[in-house]
Amino acid sequence: MNLDEVLRRRIERHLLGSERGAGVVQVAGRIGGIHAQVASSAQAAADLRLGEPADLEKALWSDRTLVRTWAARGTLHLLPAADLPFWVAAMSTRTRETTGSWLRYHGVTEAQMADIIAAVPDVLGGEPMTREELAGAVIAATGHEELRGPLIQGFGAILKPLAFRGLLCSGPPRGRNVTFVAPRAWFGDWEPVEVEDAIDRLATAYLDAYGPADSAEFARWFDLKPALARKAFARLDLEPVDGHGFLPAGAERPAGGESVLLLPAFDPYVVGSLRRLDVMSSGPRSAVSRPQGWISPTLVVNGRIEGVWEEKDGALTVTAFRTLPAAVRRALPREAAII
Repeated sequence: MNLDEVLRRRIERHLLGSERGAGVVQVAGRIGGIHAQVASSAQAAADLRLGEPADLEKALWSDRTLVRTWAARGTLHLLPAADLPFWVAAMSTRTRETTGSWLRYHGVTEAQMADIIAAVPDVLGGEPMTREELAGAVIAATGHEELRGPLIQGFGAILKPLAFRGLLCSGPPRGRNVTFVAPRAWFGDWEPVEVEDAIDRLATAYLDAYGPADSAEFARWFDLKPALARKAFARLDLEPVDGHGFLPAGAERPAGGESVLLLPAFDPYVVGSLRRLDVMSSGPRSAVSRPQGWISPTLVVNGRIEGVWEEKDGALTVTAFRTLPAAVRRALPREAAII
């Protein structure tokens, strides 16, 4: 399988080719979660893969078939609720957020973090709590008034270790305020999952959507300890793809269809491939992965990033990295200005 086939296959596996998702839960499971740091981008990514507007609110808060939580790379994702036990088992291997420099940076000691982790199961259940309410309950339980600042900090860094352990996830918003619930109370309890089984399942799903890749790439995508990723790859039934890594055994080759796509900012296809921009993009990395973690909206042609775009005051502008073939230009919206 050459690079062109690799990229076309990824487009198909991301439900961006001729196939569309059967529902938003299937979409989230197929691509290893919908990146949800920016709510509008998550909505756009889901809509694109369904071919129609996705009712994320219904799936999250009424059906409870999706969960919004910190997951891969410690960033917010929308995951199938049924997959959460596997994510929790794999993420439980993380130690960076409970020791050393990470804690010092966020102004929390190791003992305080341990107290927070111990207190949350007692104070958080199925009734949604705002960040301030949760902070107050944790402080009341631990006596650590000095933790109020870190606990209500907007990016929620101190809450991430709780999410990784399956103790906390997003609840329905209360006006402009975010809320949190205990997953086992919100979705129902689950049987423990073996760590190796969880990592193997997530690695297989990753390779199916983002592969071929090697264990180091999977470890970076998930933010998993490299040794755990290597052991998982050794256990799995994989097939090498020359120069590109591995795919699950029996993976189908791409159908070969043409695709011209305007992907939204933070689209999972791009976010999950940032380490490979040197082969996936025709332009400079800095145009796609910008300062402060911003991932640009991209023009993707047959799986390759060929430009970036923006829409401002109703005007759509596409900045191409090189001269676009006439067929690609015709496939773009008629109102698009191409520079």
